[in-house]
Amino acid sequence: MSKDGIKNSVWGVLFEGIKIYFSNIDKFVLYMLYPVFGQIFGILLSFGLSLGFAEKVVEKVDNPLHAILVVVLLALPGLLIFANAFWEFMVAYVSLNSMTYGAITTGKVYDIPSHKAVATQRLWHFIGLLMLVGILCSLATSIFFIIPGFILWIYFILVYQVFTFEQDGQLQDNFKRSFVLIRGNWFRTFILMCVLTFFSIFIITEGITVVFDYLNLSEKIYLGFTMYTNMIPLDLVNQILVHLKMPLITPHLIAQWVWFCIISFVVTGMTLPIRSICWTLWYLSLTDKQPQIVKSQTKKQKRGRKRAENYEDE
Repeated sequence: MSKDGIKNSVWGVLFEGIKIYFSNIDKFVLYMLYPVFGQIFGILLSFGLSLGFAEKVVEKVDNPLHAILVVVLLALPGLLIFANAFWEFMVAYVSLNSMTYGAITTGKVYDIPSHKAVATQRLWHFIGLLMLVGILCSLATSIFFIIPGFILWIYFILVYQVFTFEQDGQLQDNFKRSFVLIRGNWFRTFILMCVLTFFSIFIITEGITVVFDYLNLSEKIYLGFTMYTNMIPLDLVNQILVHLKMPLITPHLIAQWVWFCIISFVVTGMTLPIRSICWTLWYLSLTDKQPQIVKSQTKKQKRGRKRAENYEDE
C-alpha cells in the first residue's frame, strides 16, 4: 500500500483534505447532525413553547412573577437540548482533528467515542481553552481591535490542533505553539482560511438560498416564521428609525434574516469537518510529526495486486 507524507502547500492540503472528507463523508455527516440540528431544534422549541403559550399564561396567571416563571419553564427543555448540542459542537472542534489523524494513518474513521475523549478527558483544560478563544473572538470583533484581532486570530488558528496533538502543555502553551507554527507562514495560512471559508460556507450558503428562491419555498418558510415574528414589539424601534430616516423593521424582514441565519449556521456547522481536516493537515505539515498518508486503493490496483499474489502462489 503506497504511502506519502503531507505536502507543505495550501493546495496540497486542500486536495488531501477533500479526499479524506469525501472518503468518509457518511461518518462526518452523521457525526455532525445532532450538534448542528440539535441547537436549531432546541432554540425553535424554546421560543416556540415560550412565545406560543406566553399570551395564554399571562391571561390565566395573575401574578406576573409566576407568569414569567411558567414561561421560563416552558423554554427550559429547548434550552437544555440546545446546551447539550452546543457542547457536542464544541467537542467536535477537537474530536474531528483526532478523526482526521485516524483517517490519515488507517484510511478510515471509527471508534467515535475515543476521538471525543480527547477533549473530555482534559475537561477543565478544554473549557479554559474555549473561554480564552471566546474572549479573543469578542475582542477581534470590537471596532477598536478588529485589525490586530484579525491578525492574531490567524496566528492562533491552530490552537485546537495543538490541544489535540500536544497534550503535555499548559493552557497558554496552546496559543504560544500555534503562534510559533504560523510565524513565517501567516500569509499562506490566511490564503487557506479564505479559500476554505469561500468554498465551504459562502458558495454553499448562496447556492442553497438560490435553490429555495427558485423553487418558491423561501416565501412559504418566511410565512411560517412570521407567525412568531409578529409577536415581537417593533413600534418603539420603528419610531426611532423613522426619526433617524432609516428603513423600518418588519416581521417579514426579521423572518428573512432568521431563515438566512439558519441556513448559514447549518452550512457552517455541517462543513466544519472539511475545515477541521484541512487545519489538521496544515498543522501536521508545519510540524515534525507528519504521519504517512494511507491511500485508498482503486479497483484496478486491487485486481493487479491480487493477480500478482496469485502468480506468486503458483
